[in-house]
Amino acid sequence: MALLIACALCSGVVSAQDSDLDDDISSVEVTSAPESDSTDSDNAADTEIGPGDEGWIDGGHDYASRKANEMTQWVDNFFGNDERDLEQAESRLRLRTIYNWDERLDNEVKFRLGGKVSLPQISKRLDLVFRGEDMDDFSDDGVEDPSEDRIGLQLQVGPRDEIRKHRFDITVGFGGSGPKPGVKYRYQDAWARDVNFRFTQRFTYDLGDGGYGSSRFVVDKALRERELLRAYTRFLYGEKTDGTEWSTSLSYARGWQGDSGRVGATWLYVGADGQTEPYDFVKNYKVGARFRRQAIRDFLFWEIEPSYNWRVDEPYLDRDGAWRVEFRVEFLLFDNPAETIEKQMR
Repeated sequence: MALLIACALCSGVVSAQDSDLDDDISSVEVTSAPESDSTDSDNAADTEIGPGDEGWIDGGHDYASRKANEMTQWVDNFFGNDERDLEQAESRLRLRTIYNWDERLDNEVKFRLGGKVSLPQISKRLDLVFRGEDMDDFSDDGVEDPSEDRIGLQLQVGPRDEIRKHRFDITVGFGGSGPKPGVKYRYQDAWARDVNFRFTQRFTYDLGDGGYGSSRFVVDKALRERELLRAYTRFLYGEKTDGTEWSTSLSYARGWQGDSGRVGATWLYVGADGQTEPYDFVKNYKVGARFRRQAIRDFLFWEIEPSYNWRVDEPYLDRDGAWRVEFRVEFLLFDNPAETIEKQMR
């Protein structure tokens, strides 16, 4: 259902995306699609920033902190952060085909559609949204976040001049038990010259399963022009969760350019996930890497993610090790591909 809606709304987009990247990689650059005056503030976080520009961070933080934010944006855009995609001014969709191979768990093939389609004919603040995958959350037990829905509507509320730091959304998801009303709040700011902080809070009410909430904390530190260190923590809680279900990770991302001129990136991480009820224990310790690169066209990506896991199925049982490999092929769609080529390092 979600794939049919997305294809119908985005028909005619793919053919405009065949242009290759012409500029050389030299620095981190972030571009955005042109929008009407009413959406200029939405693009404030995704426009190219130079030493003389003012206004992205209140209080006039210097050029170094802005370049750190550019690196955060590039990593999120290149690796496919659906949470970021939902806050873009322009439409953006990611169609993923995923194959998981695991030594202990069942192998599976998944198709995921993430991103949003703007609905300006109804309201410039209203979007049709699709949830794909959380790029930072590596829980591999097949449990999905019930505080988010595969398909829904998102309405931005509140003053637009506060969007740089604060953003409020009213959401309505659609599931088997009926509409799922909810709210989302996002706060982001620069803590230091090269450190960015982002907090996202969601609450959703399901008519069948009751209420759910999730809290995400992300701290990014720009190491160099093409390198980023990230600390991520997520808490999920609700009437049907095992107490508070949590995951946390520390990761390192680095961008690079292949011999053919295509852009790629490496993502190394370590982390853990667990629960607090009925027993408080760590379900899995994990170490892994993601290798991602453009393939053939700027809008097509391939990715491989090998990892090693130390899992325990139940408290007090022995922890078993297992290899896991995930393959992804991603097709990226834009509302205005002529102006919104994927964020690149030039």
